Amino acid sequence: MEKITCFDIGDIITLKSHPLFSKTPKKISEFPAQVPPLMLIKEVLFENKEKKKIFSEEIENTQVADLIKYNCVFFNANRSEFHEKIIYHSFLDGYSNLKYYRKIEKDKKLKIEIDKQLIAEVSKYQIVSDYLYGDVIQFKTKKLEQRKSYSSSNERISGNVSFQTPNFVLSGIKNENQTDLFYQNGKEKRKISKQFFKVMWFNHFQQKFSEHYLPKEFFVKNLEI
Repeated sequence: MEKITCFDIGDIITLKSHPLFSKTPKKISEFPAQVPPLMLIKEVLFENKEKKKIFSEEIENTQVADLIKYNCVFFNANRSEFHEKIIYHSFLDGYSNLKYYRKIEKDKKLKIEIDKQLIAEVSKYQIVSDYLYGDVIQFKTKKLEQRKSYSSSNERISGNVSFQTPNFVLSGIKNENQTDLFYQNGKEKRKISKQFFKVMWFNHFQQKFSEHYLPKEFFVKNLEI
């Protein structure tokens, strides 16, 4: 196995099967319900090399697992709630490789090119470092999810399947217990955030106000859509 450069807490990732991981920028032609969400990494988990079976016992030199996996978080806008899923490193890629497109019209000729400005903007996000009770903040994937475009055949149904988040209100804060981070041999076992923010939003699905604790690395503020 080649050496893995792992993602970190708060990084934006998604499954490698995302349709915007393409050679050229394009509108999404896949059915919206089949497009995976953009996710943020809540926890990095390092497997024990001595105990983890990385290769198949039946088929020689066939990889069936990774030494690194992540607890990934995304927002289900249909149900207005957060979901978590443990995913191996080999299944994921970073948002910077997504190819969003933009239209440029010159002399009535339409040109499509990669929207590098959007990726550059996201790369410069500064996480919310100062906690202020009642402050309005945004999930880091908000603009990237909002800027997805679907082909004309899917545009009318794209709104029914969404991972775009609302704005959130800061309603609490806590320090996370930094325990069980290393194996007995001293090697790293897991990486977690040191501080979590509690955020509130209106849950339209349940018709109530919901709250949830998430790493502070998940949030930015003053984001213009």
